[in-house]
Amino acid sequence: MNILVIYPQPDKLKKSRFGFSYEMLTISTVLEKYHNVHIKDFSCESFDIFDFVEYIRSENIDIALIECDSYALKRSQNILHAAKIIDILNQYVPTIAYGNYCYITKRNFGNAKYTIIENEINNIINCINQFGKDNIVPYIDAYDEIPYINRDILLKIPYYQENKRNTLLQTSKGCENTCIFCQRKGWQSCYFPHSDDYVLGEIKEIKRKGYQNVWITDENFTFNLFRAKRLLNKIMQANLHENLCFFISSWANIDEEFLNLAKECNIRIISFGIESGNKEILQFYKKNININKVPSIIQYANSIGIFTVGNFIIGAPMETEDTINETFELIKKCEFDQINIKNLDYMIGSALYESLNDELKTEDHIFACFENGLNKFRLNDIKKKKDTFLSEYYKLHRLVIEKKIKIYGTPF
Repeated sequence: MNILVIYPQPDKLKKSRFGFSYEMLTISTVLEKYHNVHIKDFSCESFDIFDFVEYIRSENIDIALIECDSYALKRSQNILHAAKIIDILNQYVPTIAYGNYCYITKRNFGNAKYTIIENEINNIINCINQFGKDNIVPYIDAYDEIPYINRDILLKIPYYQENKRNTLLQTSKGCENTCIFCQRKGWQSCYFPHSDDYVLGEIKEIKRKGYQNVWITDENFTFNLFRAKRLLNKIMQANLHENLCFFISSWANIDEEFLNLAKECNIRIISFGIESGNKEILQFYKKNININKVPSIIQYANSIGIFTVGNFIIGAPMETEDTINETFELIKKCEFDQINIKNLDYMIGSALYESLNDELKTEDHIFACFENGLNKFRLNDIKKKKDTFLSEYYKLHRLVIEKKIKIYGTPF
């Protein structure tokens, strides 16, 4: 069959950064051994309805899968455009909706003929096999049985051709931390790591293909710190780190030994989820980190030339001017190279969202603010506090960043 896999454009445009849907590429890689797979990624391709319909006809598409994404992984929810595309496609081919939004809501999506509501690739395989009964795709029985994603599929799209030095790598999926604001629990509550051999094999493939920058997509690469250290040691023993730069996300529960390994292994950026400088708010978030140890860890990473990103949230129900200032003071003490500060968002799929009164669940996400009765700050005031602080911080920190780049080079 000719199968089309589609990633719709986001509902709201925001500042772009490199990335792609790992799930879209995993599904395409699994299916392409048995069917002709086409990809349309409207997060980076323009959408024209007439060109789209002509494409469906000219390529003789038999079935289409549409990814209905949610807010995580630096992408946006894209369900408005997903629903529009499904309505168009239904005039020509059967449609299958899948993706994080479907896994969270556990209900049929729009007018899709089928909706996959469990985050399990065998459910997609089973659905496809109903249409292609003469060419059965076998089930995948273990995480390591998933083939390495075929990154070449993306290179037909100009954006990915232009960024062909960059790629993503997933060494594990899921996270068993208890953060109540995290939406990922809605679609992936358990932690599944690939074996070391699997990861090493995929890195070899990445090097063979000529990639240079590898963004590891694990929700928390250091969730199992022992595994993370072991993996970095094996990467270096096999000389797989040479001519590659890695970028990871981590919590603050790491140590100097890991940071030294990260430096040796060419991990250039570590993005830390800290969230708040106030212990009471961290307890409310169920964020299990020792805030007293955070500054020394970040300062050490900075001192050895690892670029650091700090991720924070303001707007908890007990937030005050003093607690916001505690967070700002922690940021200044740590001297992060980049700061991301978000207003607390009650997102569908998170424990925080489930705690809301039903009358507030009118949207898939609700900002914490005075207007919604969730804290004492008006939404615009929170935004002003954040913007004012960031502007002042980068002015003061600019020379520090410039000096670091002069010594260690740009992070990528």
